[in-house]
Amino acid sequence: AVALYIDGLSVSFGSMRAIDGLSMLIKYGEVRAIIGPNGAGKTTLLDIITGKTRPDDGVVALNSKVDLLAMSDVKVALAGVGRKFQKPS
Repeated sequence: AVALYIDGLSVSFGSMRAIDGLSMLIKYGEVRAIIGPNGAGKTTLLDIITGKTRPDDGVVALNSKVDLLAMSDVKVALAGVGRKFQKPS
């Protein structure tokens, strides 16, 4: 079963394209690492998944059916999606 489904995800900040057509899926039990240089869009991706940033286009679904993009960041957290930062803020 698919835990997280992302399709055609794109977001721009002015003329800078942070994410351009990203598609991926994560199945239950899988562990994925998002790696890349500074400015590659890693934080932006997590911001979109957790409801902090809205994309220009694309789909982000939990359990293949819950539309995370239609939810506030609080509702995304209540649905069980969260993040942990390296340094306490």
